[in-house]
Amino acid sequence: MFRFSAAIVVAFVLTASSARADEPIVGLWQVTWTDADTHEVVAKVWDVWHADRTETQNDTGPILIGNVCQGAWTKLGHRTYGLTHPAFNFLTAPEDQEGQPDANSSVLILERVTVSNDGNSLQGTGFYKTIQGMDPLDLNATVLGSENIIITGKRVQVDERQLP
Repeated sequence: MFRFSAAIVVAFVLTASSARADEPIVGLWQVTWTDADTHEVVAKVWDVWHADRTETQNDTGPILIGNVCQGAWTKLGHRTYGLTHPAFNFLTAPEDQEGQPDANSSVLILERVTVSNDGNSLQGTGFYKTIQGMDPLDLNATVLGSENIIITGKRVQVDERQLP
């Protein structure tokens, strides 16, 4: 009986993993965030959407304030995905505390993006808000500021012509 149950669990895990890996959002993206009002570039982002429905982002923000962080995504519809991406803030002053966690604020990034039919680009909207305190998921926390963004990106693929 144990072997039969274990086989069912393994089959379920393999099926669930392959289904998620087939989502067109999974992969590495070169993304640009643009302010929705001014159309100025807010950030350039390397964004990895993983098959396990997590996401990792490396952006052009200063490293001392935290430019690498993670999120979680869900499928919202046909080729459309939602992202919740909490992040800590870090101090930039005084000099002896640079890079330390900021106990007074954190950030929440929320995105809705759609992958093109050919799977090579994405676009969508989002916003990020600075929250008072270190829990950006606290719905009752005071919002210190926010910005609406337009999100565009292209899939990063291996160009075999450039390989040694």
